[in-house]
Amino acid sequence: MSRHREPGRLPRPAAPRSRGPGRRPTILPAGASLAWELWNFRTLFPAAGGDELLAVKREQDAILAREREALARLWSGDQVLLSPGRDFFAARPQLASGITVSLHTGPYQLLAEPWLHAGIEPLILLNRRALPRFRDAVEPLSRRLGHRGSVRWAAVGEPGFMRSVMTAARDGRPVLAYLDGNSGEDGSTGTRERGLRYALPGREILVRTGLARLACRLGCPLHRVSLRWDDGQVAWDGAPSLAPGLRDDPDAITRELFDWAFGVIRSRPAQWQYWAMLRDSSACFTAARLEDGRPNLALLEEKRRAFLACCDHAPDTVRLVLDHVVEVWPGDILADLTVDRFHPAAGLADGDLAILRERHPTLRELREHHGDAWLRFHGLRLCLLGAARLGG
Repeated sequence: MSRHREPGRLPRPAAPRSRGPGRRPTILPAGASLAWELWNFRTLFPAAGGDELLAVKREQDAILAREREALARLWSGDQVLLSPGRDFFAARPQLASGITVSLHTGPYQLLAEPWLHAGIEPLILLNRRALPRFRDAVEPLSRRLGHRGSVRWAAVGEPGFMRSVMTAARDGRPVLAYLDGNSGEDGSTGTRERGLRYALPGREILVRTGLARLACRLGCPLHRVSLRWDDGQVAWDGAPSLAPGLRDDPDAITRELFDWAFGVIRSRPAQWQYWAMLRDSSACFTAARLEDGRPNLALLEEKRRAFLACCDHAPDTVRLVLDHVVEVWPGDILADLTVDRFHPAAGLADGDLAILRERHPTLRELREHHGDAWLRFHGLRLCLLGAARLGG
């Protein structure tokens, strides 16, 4: 049976460890996945343990089951699922213009439906990689529902995208954007290196200010809207609109937007489908903060000489003992979870550590398993970083 999504179907929800909404989860080694997700989870809930994370994951599974049933009813012609959004939109005529910011929560793919039902053509601002997936889902559904209006699209980074957004906003046409996409023309790497610092309970992340700067420049209102599943039905929530102007500080507006966003997410963490956003924008992964992993060899020369001497003269009796919980995470990051420190992986793969996790191999066993160059570089580096030591 084909595993391809049926044309026109909405993209599936994402798992917390996925690389983005609707994408397949990143494959991590056995035992590493939960540690990775828990590290991410603690950005918002610093004191959380594995039990709290697993409870959220169970709730996500239950929501997913109800969502599939609800969407099946929608595709069979039952439009009751859409009534709450249409009522929400009808009660807020201000949403017909300005910038509406939303989140990847609940059935976020249905955000544009009330505008289309009203015959209004919104401009949806998306990451260029996400645009084909959204377009393939939204446009067939819109035709099936008989909408009078049609969606217009603006892919961040494509030529002319900013002109399209500014023209729509100036002409009073609605612009829809997902705030937690949090990436501009240069992607998540650009966010990490040049974003605005934003403090969460567990650690700092970097966030984009582009929507706030645009709204301030144009004097364009910012409407805050989120969707969620509520026992198989779609619930719409809103917050008071913001009215930024030329004299307002875009950084302050950005922080106000993200204060709202993370308030929504923390109140219903199982509804959020883009946990990877926290990983991708973590301030500890910026070039300035990521420890370069090249310890000062002048200060550690004695340890270096001792390691290399053991490699040459006592490889059968000296063992390499991994003292810390160490993993290699996506993005070429060596994570020392014991002391919450992060380094470039420098070519180390997570699978390379399996032999060290399973037992305390001798230096000769490591050389036979990985090769002499690996032993003298990565074995030594793990010792110099304090994650491993030589033992008898």
